[in-house]
Amino acid sequence: MRDIHTTLMGNATADPSERLQSDGSVTAIVRMAVTGRYYDSAKSDFIDRKTEFITVFARRALARNLLKSISKGQPLVVTGRLGSSEWTAEDGAVRYSLTLQAEAIGHDLTFGTTTFTRPLKTSEIPDHDPRTGEMLDSTASGDVEVALTDDVAEDDALATAS
Repeated sequence: MRDIHTTLMGNATADPSERLQSDGSVTAIVRMAVTGRYYDSAKSDFIDRKTEFITVFARRALARNLLKSISKGQPLVVTGRLGSSEWTAEDGAVRYSLTLQAEAIGHDLTFGTTTFTRPLKTSEIPDHDPRTGEMLDSTASGDVEVALTDDVAEDDALATAS
C-alpha cells in the first residue's frame, strides 16, 4: 500500500480535543489552518492563497504529548499520512475534508521558542501512596513533590513493547 506522506506548516485553529478509543488508547484531534503564499511579479509582492483546513489525528504517546503541548493559534509543523474523509451533510450535500494521520508534530520555531520536556519513566518516580500522593520512599530530599498520571505507566509499557 502506498501512502501520501507530507509535511504541513500552519496554525492550530483550536485547542486539541481528546477521544478515547475502545482499546483504551488515546487519540488527539487538532484542526490546522494552512495558507500558502506566492510571489506575484505584477504586484511585486507576496499574495496569500486560499486557506486550507486540515484535521490532524495523533495516537498514543504522540496524542498525550500533543494534548499537553499545543494550544490554539500556535504555529505547527506536522508530518504524516495525508488522506480525505467524505460524509453527507444535513442538507444532503456530500462533503469532503482533508485529514492527516500524524507521525510527528512540533512547534514552528520560525515564530517563537519552545522548551522540550521528556515525561518521567516509571523507574524515575518514587514510591507513593496512590490515595494521598504521599511519598513512601524517603531517599528523596523530602521537599520534592512529583505529580503522577496514568500516562507515565502507559508510556513505559509502550516503550517496553517496542
